[in-house]
Amino acid sequence: MAKLFLIPTTLSNNIDHSVLLDTHLQQIRHIRHFIVETPKIARMHLKCLNLSTPLQELYIQELNKHEQDIDLLIKPLLDGIDVGLISDCGMPAIADPGSQIVREAHLHNIKVVPFYGPNSLLLALMASGVNGQSFTFNGYLPIDGNERKQKLMQLQELVLKYNISQIIIETPFRNQQLLQTLIEALHKDIRLCLAINLMQPDEHTLSKPISEWRKLSQLPNIHKQEVVFILGK
Repeated sequence: MAKLFLIPTTLSNNIDHSVLLDTHLQQIRHIRHFIVETPKIARMHLKCLNLSTPLQELYIQELNKHEQDIDLLIKPLLDGIDVGLISDCGMPAIADPGSQIVREAHLHNIKVVPFYGPNSLLLALMASGVNGQSFTFNGYLPIDGNERKQKLMQLQELVLKYNISQIIIETPFRNQQLLQTLIEALHKDIRLCLAINLMQPDEHTLSKPISEWRKLSQLPNIHKQEVVFILGK
């Protein structure tokens, strides 16, 4: 029976497959069919895997956020052929469209084999100092200013009343604007953590109450950086 392998990748722009165990690499070297988020990035990852099949002979299908023929993507699996699922960075199906493929695999009773590796959300939570027992990943906040502030008030209540940490991400070119909004809108006792450029040479984590953020004469420049935002107590 075919298997769907969920293959993690590095979080940095520097492609490095030391994130995979040798035992995992041995299990996927035979794979010729891959479902990927971005073919160009996937090829850079795959080049490092030392697969049995040359890179130019691999079958690479793109899975994006737009509507497409999922049946066509999973056809190799239905034909009894093992397939690898790869995200642009981190772990497939976590904040990633790959979950559609995993869901279809289960519907067809195909074995799903997840490999563990880097995950920016969990790494940020580990480094934040906020509650890691109860947390929610919210993805992106609404773009509309009023809707965004309304959503922030809902998240703030969950933090202050129930101590449920809240994880947020943003498009890199809107990071600075979000940071400013968080500092202005949130209660002074909320702890705000920024996990910046994880798994890159300049990675660092900043975590302090909003009251302390407001005292800074200059905010960190996170424009076009990879940032995970966490709100907690």
